[in-house]
Amino acid sequence: MGHATGDARTVGDEAPRVRVVVALDPDRFDEAAGAARRAGMIIESEQRGIGTAVGTVPEGALAALSAADGVEEVERERGYRLPDPESPVQ
Repeated sequence: MGHATGDARTVGDEAPRVRVVVALDPDRFDEAAGAARRAGMIIESEQRGIGTAVGTVPEGALAALSAADGVEEVERERGYRLPDPESPVQ
């Protein structure tokens, strides 16, 4: 899988994917996770105890993911970069 700087990822000629953290209905976690998958999310990890999942989704599917049944919130992962160790700004 190719990986671009920041939070966008691409696979072959597919649309860029973005990393997201989603809050899922904890009372219907499995159904909500299924709805997130059907909206295009690839779930990389699940945190059932706190009702969240982390994964990637095509950038163009963010609205569909937000509207999926049982998905309570979608947040794009925030990226950061440390300055080069040789940089004068530390």
